[in-house]
Amino acid sequence: MQTLKRRLAPAKRRPSAAKRRRRVSRPKISGRRLLIAAVAAFLLISVGRSVLPALGIETPKMPSFGGGGDTPTAPVTKAPKAPTVDLNGVMVHGGGDPMVTLNPGLVRLGGSVTASGSGFDQGSMVDVFLGPSATAAQPSKGAAKNAKGSKPVQVGTAKAGKYGIFTVNFSFPTKMTSPVMEVTAQARGSDKVAKAEAAVAQGAGQATLSAIVGKPGDVVNLTVKGFSPGEELQVFWGRINGDPTLTLKADEDGSVGKTPIKVGVTAVGTTSLVVVGKTSGAAASAPFQVLRLYPSIKLAPYAVKATQSITFSGAGFAPGERVLVRLNSAGGQPVMAVPTDGAGSFKGAGLTMPYQLKGAQSLVFIGEQSRAAASTGFTILPYMPQARTNAYGGLPGTVVNFYATQFAPNEAVHVYAKTSKGAKGELVSAFRVNKAGTARAVGQYTIPGNTENSVIFELRGQLSGSTATVNFKVDSSGGPVDIPTPKPYVLPKDLEK
Repeated sequence: MQTLKRRLAPAKRRPSAAKRRRRVSRPKISGRRLLIAAVAAFLLISVGRSVLPALGIETPKMPSFGGGGDTPTAPVTKAPKAPTVDLNGVMVHGGGDPMVTLNPGLVRLGGSVTASGSGFDQGSMVDVFLGPSATAAQPSKGAAKNAKGSKPVQVGTAKAGKYGIFTVNFSFPTKMTSPVMEVTAQARGSDKVAKAEAAVAQGAGQATLSAIVGKPGDVVNLTVKGFSPGEELQVFWGRINGDPTLTLKADEDGSVGKTPIKVGVTAVGTTSLVVVGKTSGAAASAPFQVLRLYPSIKLAPYAVKATQSITFSGAGFAPGERVLVRLNSAGGQPVMAVPTDGAGSFKGAGLTMPYQLKGAQSLVFIGEQSRAAASTGFTILPYMPQARTNAYGGLPGTVVNFYATQFAPNEAVHVYAKTSKGAKGELVSAFRVNKAGTARAVGQYTIPGNTENSVIFELRGQLSGSTATVNFKVDSSGGPVDIPTPKPYVLPKDLEK
C-alpha cells in the first residue's frame, strides 16, 4: 500500500542547471573597493588617536602598530659639555646650551605648569618628560621607594620655533612621588637636552604674617600651622632653595606661634614668604609687598686735598649686608666694603685721597644683597704753596735761602732759577718740607756776578705738582763783579720725591 502511495504522489521537480549556477556564484569584490576600504580604516584609526583626544573625546583602545603602542620613548640624555669659562672662580658653560625654565617653579599637585625652552634646533621636535629628581631628599621611606621605582612620564611635545624656542603647558600629577620633580626637555634624534626642577607644595601648611607690607629689615610676626608635629621648618624670602632666612621647629600640633622675623632681602614688589617642612616636605606661603630702600650718605668734608681723608656714614641699607664703595663708577672693583648693623646703617668709614685725583669726584655706595644705591660728591683741592727768600733783593754775590709753606706733607721741593728773560729754569737747590708742608731757611743759592735786574725762582713740589714763584730783585753793582761761576747742582737721591 505504501509503495502504491509513493508511486501515485507527484514527483518533485529538480531545479534546472542555470538556476543551480546562479545559487552557487558570489558577487565579486574589485581591487578598487578593497583599496577604498583600507584607506577608510586608516583614517578612522588616525582620527581616533589624534584629533578626537585633542577635542576632549575619549575613544576606545585601538590596536597599535610597530610594537610602540602609546608608551613614550624614555629620554636619551648625554652628559653636559665640560665647563669652559671661569666666571668669578666658578666654571660655567660659555653659552649655546639648551635651557628650560618652569613657571611656576613652586607648584601644587594637580596644578598647571608652563615649560619654556630655548637653545634647541629650529624646527626640531622636543619631548617633555616629568619625573622625580634624582637629587631630591625624600620625605619618607615609602615615598622614596615609590620615587625610585617610577620613571619619567611624557607630558607634552612641541616644535621648536624661531631661535629654538618652544612652550609646553602640562598638569602636575595629583599624587606626590618626590618633593622635587624634574622636567626634562629632549630633542628627538639629538643629544640636546635640558633639565629644570620644580618643588612641590605639599600638605595643608599655612603661614600668616602680621603685616603684608614692609621693607627689608622690618620686623613682622610669623604664625605657622598644618605641618608635621615637631618637624624642622625652613623659612625663605622670595625663594625656596639655598640657605634659609630662619629655621623654626613645629610644636606637637605642627604649629608655630607668633615669631618675630625680619623681612629678608628680595626683589622690590610682590613676593612671598615660604615655609617648607624638612621632614614632611609640606610648604606654605604668605604674600608680602616689599618696599624700596632709600639709603642715604653723609660725607665730611666735601673738599679735601691729596693725603687728606674724608669720612662717611650711611643709613637705609639692608641689615647685615656689606655696602660696596666705588669711586666714579657703579661697577668694577670696589675700593672698600663696609658692613651695616642690624638697622642697615654704618658710620666711621673713611678714605685717604691720593695725589693723582684732581677736581670733582663721586663716591657710589651699593648694598651687596639689596642692590640699593646712593652716591655723593666731593672735590679734590689743589695745593697752593707760598714761598719767599731771606731777602727781597740784593747785589750779585748775595747768598739766598728759602722759606716755604702750604706744600704737600713731607714732599721734596726743587728750586729752579731763571737769571735772564726767556732763559730756561736751571735746578739750583732742593729741600724737603715737614708734615705740615712748611720749611724755613732751607736751600742755598749765590746770585751770579753777571746777573742783571732780577732772578726768578720757581719752587716745585714733587708729589703735589704745585708751584710757588719768588722774584728776587738784583741791584746794580756799578761794574763787573768777580764771582766764580757756580758748579751745576747735583740733586741728592733722598730729595727726588
